[in-house]
Amino acid sequence: MKLISSFISLALAATAYSASVNFYTTREGTCGDPPTQEYRGVACNTCVDPPLDWGGAYVFDVSGDTRVSMHNQDNCTPGSQVGQWYGNVCARAGATALRSVWVACPGQRLAESNTTIADADKATLIEQN
Repeated sequence: MKLISSFISLALAATAYSASVNFYTTREGTCGDPPTQEYRGVACNTCVDPPLDWGGAYVFDVSGDTRVSMHNQDNCTPGSQVGQWYGNVCARAGATALRSVWVACPGQRLAESNTTIADADKATLIEQN
């Protein structure tokens, strides 16, 4: 019985913090056209790293204190971050394509500013809810 209640608690926690991430092939179609790749039920503190290059990405179903960062290399490495926001966000790639997206757990807000750009090759914010 204890094992079942632990499993239910774990399942509810994972569901409560799940995000959705859409990737778009072209910069122009980002968030306007149907996505090329869709990920649902993404756990927090997860790097979403589909193969290929992407023109943009849309992260949604997250709270306003969930940090989202976009990267121009695979595996969400810190040195490849090209944009960081909090909450639901849609962004286009900058001079280089997007390769991965990090979705942190809620409550990891580091600064008062809603947007921090980490690189001259920054991603362009399209919309944020």
